[in-house]
Formats: sequence, C-alpha cells, structure tokens
Amino acid sequence: MDQLKEYMPDVADGYLPLFVLIVGVTAVTNAMQCYKDMSYLQRIYSPPPPSHSLNLKTTAITSTIEEDNITPPDRRRPSVASIVSVEPPSSAVTPLSARTFGTWNYAVGVARIIAAYHMNERSWYMMSLYTNVIGLIHFCSEAFVYKTAKPQGPWLVPVSVATVGLVWHFLQMDHYIKA
Repeated sequence: MDQLKEYMPDVADGYLPLFVLIVGVTAVTNAMQCYKDMSYLQRIYSPPPPSHSLNLKTTAITSTIEEDNITPPDRRRPSVASIVSVEPPSSAVTPLSARTFGTWNYAVGVARIIAAYHMNERSWYMMSLYTNVIGLIHFCSEAFVYKTAKPQGPWLVPVSVATVGLVWHFLQMDHYIKA
C-alpha cells in the first residue's frame, strides 16, 4: 500500500487532486473502450427513435394490366404498384465517431492526470476546470440542441461528473491557487 501512495497526488491540501486523477484514469480507460467497442456510446448517442419518425422509402413500379386478349395493346390501362419498405434510422455512432470520441477522452484524461499532480499551478488548475466546461457544453448540446442524446440514463454519468468537477473547482480555486 505504501508503494501505491508514492504515485498518488498529495491529498494534504484536499481531495480534489484525487478526484481529478480518478476521472482522468477513467477517461483514458473509456478511450480504450471506444476503440474496441461502440456499445456504451450507442447507449448515450443513439436513443431509440420515436415511432412516428421512421424513414419510409417508396419504390414505384409501373406495369400493364392484361385485362383480356380482346383489348388492343395501345388501349390497355397502365397501373402503378407501390412497394413500401421501412429503413431503420441511421445510427449516430459510427466507428469513426467512436474513435474520435475515444481520442478526445484520451487527450482529456491525460490532461487531467497531469493536472492532478499540479493543482497548485494556475495553468493546470484552469486546464482541469475547462475540461469540465467543455464536457458539459458537449453533452448538453448533444441532448438539447442536436437531440442525439437523451438526458437520462448513461448520459447522466458524464454530465454528473463534469458538474461535480466544475462546482468543486470553482469552490476550491482560492485554496489551490495562491495569487
């Protein structure tokens, strides 16, 4: 246990550095998961579509009805038959978007891990604070502006972590950063 303590940030000043370290390590592991599997991202970004928003594709086929052998070919009536097929809505999560999200998580995780060990330096403290701001802007815009995520379930986890981190950073700023 003593060997583990030498790798932990100093919590003598408070537990914010430990929180930032845990969130950073979680972001890095989440990044690895994004490269391997899209299932978690699909739970956040691909909510089931409402039943009224199905994409319908109509294909029209024109053919001539053979009513009888008496009607001359130039007087036969054409008819139109329509075939309707339902296409599932496209997923908001693609392999490319999953890797992009994973790369973002990796970058944010590394920044937070470094910041956890440098919380008394204004630039690293602000970097850690801004990762929460950017995360909140991203997740809230996806839910409320672009409507690609539902503000419930798995979406609440990163929003809660970013909110707690942001509030904690604002409350503790004077404690960690000495003017």
